[in-house]
Amino acid sequence: MAGSVRDQLGTGANFRVRVTIIGALVSIVPLIGIALLLPDSGRGILFWLYWIMLAGCLLNLLWVLIKNPVPSARPPLLTRDLAMGWALLLPSLFTSFWPGIVGAPLFTVLVGATSVAERVRNRSAAS
Repeated sequence: MAGSVRDQLGTGANFRVRVTIIGALVSIVPLIGIALLLPDSGRGILFWLYWIMLAGCLLNLLWVLIKNPVPSARPPLLTRDLAMGWALLLPSLFTSFWPGIVGAPLFTVLVGATSVAERVRNRSAAS
């Protein structure tokens, strides 16, 4: 079973992106459970730690995009996986993490912009 899950997650950049997004989405459940058990002072620290983790997730996605800027040169399905970065909006909304609320949709727009830029560049090179 573990081998098949590992195969489905892919390798390399695809694996990093998929684990980042899935990890951020799944981690909201224990965060809410732990936050209910903590006093207010501990809850604030817990949310700060979670926000740092969400910022790290967004930076990881950005790093993968910087390392693979040209859509046609990316590994298969990496563009789709990067475009799924909008999913980080959900944990950001649940925890009121405004950089994630703004950054997750903008990241997806940035991924789309790389595709548009490549098409425009290819069209102007063909002319």
